[in-house]
Amino acid sequence: MKRHMCAVVAGAAVLCFTACGGEEEVRNAATATIEQNGVTMTMSFDAKGDEVTRITQESVIDLSGYSEEMIDALNSTVESAEETYAEVEGVEYSCGQEDGKMVERIVIPTDKDTLRAAVEQGLLPVDDEDVTQLSLKATTDNLEAAGWTVETAE
Repeated sequence: MKRHMCAVVAGAAVLCFTACGGEEEVRNAATATIEQNGVTMTMSFDAKGDEVTRITQESVIDLSGYSEEMIDALNSTVESAEETYAEVEGVEYSCGQEDGKMVERIVIPTDKDTLRAAVEQGLLPVDDEDVTQLSLKATTDNLEAAGWTVETAE
């Protein structure tokens, strides 16, 4: 599952420096969705102008047809992910099973320090390790190019 997250976030982590001016923060300014290998992933972006202020990612796996061994392997991956995300202050990670599905949720605030720590941990694999902001437009354009369905709040 951690590999899924890295691949997903790698596609979303496109950088662009922007001025935030006096604009208001918009919750769920954009939402991107994709289904891949039986996993439905949704990323929601809060933004102030073009600057992403928070990324919320939810991954849902339908466990019907999964053996106990497969579920145990997923749970092991979740434990590893929990440890990794716990190392970054400000990042929220949760995962649980409900109604025959595994639901993983990751919330990453994109303030300068949290963003830099997430990049250093490999949670947001980007080219520029000195990143201080993420562009909403560039990120959603990149996700659309990778096959995601993107909806904006406009």
